[in-house]
Amino acid sequence: MQRDSRCIFAACKQPTLNTFGNLSDASSEPDEVDYPIPPEDGPNDVDINIMAENFAQGMSSSPEPVQPNITTPQSFYRSMPFFDQTFSEIPADSIDVPTMKTVKCNPSYGIKYVIQTVKDHTGYDIPYQKAWYSLKMVCEIVYSTWESSVQKLPKYMGALKKYNPGTIVEWEHKTFQPSTGAHVIGYVFWAFAPCIEGFQFCRNVISVDGTHLYTKYRHKMLIAAAMDGNQQVLPLAFAIVDDESTSSWKWFLQLLSRHVIRGRRGVCLISDRHPGIIKAVHEGSDFVSPHGAHRYCLRHVCSNFNSRFKNMILKDLCWRAGSEYQIRKFNRIMKEIKSHNITAFEFLDQVNKEKWTASHDGGWRTGILTTNMSECINGVLKGARRLPLNAIVEITLVALSIIL
Repeated sequence: MQRDSRCIFAACKQPTLNTFGNLSDASSEPDEVDYPIPPEDGPNDVDINIMAENFAQGMSSSPEPVQPNITTPQSFYRSMPFFDQTFSEIPADSIDVPTMKTVKCNPSYGIKYVIQTVKDHTGYDIPYQKAWYSLKMVCEIVYSTWESSVQKLPKYMGALKKYNPGTIVEWEHKTFQPSTGAHVIGYVFWAFAPCIEGFQFCRNVISVDGTHLYTKYRHKMLIAAAMDGNQQVLPLAFAIVDDESTSSWKWFLQLLSRHVIRGRRGVCLISDRHPGIIKAVHEGSDFVSPHGAHRYCLRHVCSNFNSRFKNMILKDLCWRAGSEYQIRKFNRIMKEIKSHNITAFEFLDQVNKEKWTASHDGGWRTGILTTNMSECINGVLKGARRLPLNAIVEITLVALSIIL
């Protein structure tokens, strides 16, 4: 993939109004939680064209041979080299399997792999900071910048809907600039047609979760997922928002109800105890009795409980109480908690038992106690969360094709 890096850098210097959120910190570096930047640079130089070529070809973290690429079918969107690398199927009993080798997925290609790749091919040891900036420049060459990605997003989403009939895309704009004709995007929601159709074969339980993106604008990704009768997780919908707030969660849940649930009654929503979710649920009608229900993730309840009392015995008792289906046994465990710490007992006793216990749930959860469904989708997309928006949307599509 050949692109003029000068154009990319020019785009970085001139962020447009077609972007998310506040541009006041547009010149700051991305909030790379995993890769802090050291204070000093080093003298060694790196050929960025070599780095871009290696990065796009999906190099492994070691000098061992890389598997050959297999040509994938043509699609309406630009092919991503990271997902073009496939392998022919070989019967497991036809060969002797050697020691397992690790191949690194490129969206999560870390700094240490950049340093090792440069050393293997040039013999030079580059400083950590130079590797960080090289990786950042390569990502911009391959995927473009966040600003230019957002500018291309409407056209990309339009093609996505055209060639995938039934796919839903919704926008929420913050402001409009009459002088330039540009919109400032607040939120964007998308749900693929196979996911919408597949929900009718899933349980009446939806798990929602939010996670941060590793970008300089610090946006959040909201995810909804369900589980079918064969214990398989199905992603239902995604959204990029500027912050996890009551307004963003209310907007997301309304669109989830309108385009995915579509009037289906008896749906249980499982989430953590984020204030924005709780308030958004109360202001709606789809996840409150008699139409539906809202329940808390038991793992988050136990984690918050342990953060307050810092006692593993009490935390284990909290999990046992929440996962117990018989009220008699639940009461016995609560008495045991009371005997250990009266304050801990009072803390749990103040939480609505319908929200966090299986014994008082009334059958809404159908045996699902946590938000693991949506969090496992978060795990799949972890490496993509530092990429521009177009790439994030494309990777959700690729991940769906793998799941289905």
